[in-house]
Amino acid sequence: MRSGCACALISQSCLINRACFQSAKVNNGKFSKMANLNPEVNYVNAIGIVQNLVEMFFDDDDDDEEIIIFILNGKESHNKIVGYFEDVIAMYSLSDFKYHFRMSRNTFGVFLEILAPSLIGAMNGGLATVPIEKQLCIAMWYFANLEVYRSIADRFGVSQNTAWRCTIRIAKVLNRRSAEFIRWPQGQEIIKNQQEFFEIADFPDIIGAVDGCHIRINAPSENPESYVNRKGFHSLLLQGICDARMRFIDIYTGICGSVHDARVWTMSDISEAIEENIEEFCPRGSHIIGDSAYGIKPYLMTPYKDRGFMTPAQRNFNRILSRERVVIERAFCLLKGRCRRMKQLYLQNVKYGALIIAACCVVHNVCLDVEDEVNEDILREEDNIDDDDDGDNRGINVGANNVRANAEAKRLHLCEMFMAARRR
Repeated sequence: MRSGCACALISQSCLINRACFQSAKVNNGKFSKMANLNPEVNYVNAIGIVQNLVEMFFDDDDDDEEIIIFILNGKESHNKIVGYFEDVIAMYSLSDFKYHFRMSRNTFGVFLEILAPSLIGAMNGGLATVPIEKQLCIAMWYFANLEVYRSIADRFGVSQNTAWRCTIRIAKVLNRRSAEFIRWPQGQEIIKNQQEFFEIADFPDIIGAVDGCHIRINAPSENPESYVNRKGFHSLLLQGICDARMRFIDIYTGICGSVHDARVWTMSDISEAIEENIEEFCPRGSHIIGDSAYGIKPYLMTPYKDRGFMTPAQRNFNRILSRERVVIERAFCLLKGRCRRMKQLYLQNVKYGALIIAACCVVHNVCLDVEDEVNEDILREEDNIDDDDDGDNRGINVGANNVRANAEAKRLHLCEMFMAARRR
């Protein structure tokens, strides 16, 4: 009976409020006809009427006060933590700050310095009363933890809506600035990157390692089955290409989790760009490396498929490639360890998923650029690298026969070179 009567009671209270508070209205600069009534008397009368209605509809006296407050104010007020940002975080020890924000204070200062010009004087969506430092603090807390918005809002003494708008505002600024921090290597950067990859396992001419990563999400309201991946949970896909230092040099995200890694690759901008101008992205016969989910290309080296009759040379090639390719797995591991939101992204609207994932990838790269001291600590904590190899490439279009033949010839040359080096 309580829930059924509540709607009628609230509707009745709206009429009461409308009638009793006419004295607060102003029509064309003049008080209304009821202006001679005393507002304080009206308010007292309203409380009396609501109390009578509550007693008529509800038997439980313990809840009467809460019901009256809800009806008169329209919503229940929530106590929030006062001074958490201003006082508590300011007193965090260095280790406490690193634990909660997954970065050092110095790195947080770098983010503030980078983002402040884009935040000061820009359209702030009603956030003028929230200092920029606090907006950044709320967003970084959201990225670094799995805390729900209600809890974050209470922690920082703001409404849930304000916490959400702070996070989205920071995420949008990070996305707008992403080209500065997630970019394909050029010139000497390519040579340096190739040298760093070669130092891992003697595989020459590598520019980057590519793979897909599933970001777990709650079931979307529309077409939820499209987001169920092969592991059985709802997710958004993040395709990342990283350099030897685990920095992302390209990302493509927002695709529903049921799509195969190879299909995501063909949909991505970088795939189209490389096909149109191989020499710009993979000059002088260089290449990226991927797992067996991807089709082999002259610019994309993948392992031999194990169908039960691999040669020792092919096994050796796969072993060396795997040692090189683990860098992208570690990059995803570091991303999820720093931005723990990437372990479970709860979204009321899935369209914000790509925005938040991309923002976290920018955070990841900036922390690597400034050599944040928390990097190695996170990798030690998250030492459970998951090889997300999709396993087979059935139905993957690997291009024209001559392109595939050239790619396989290149792989065979590398395979024989590695085996010869091993025999020496």
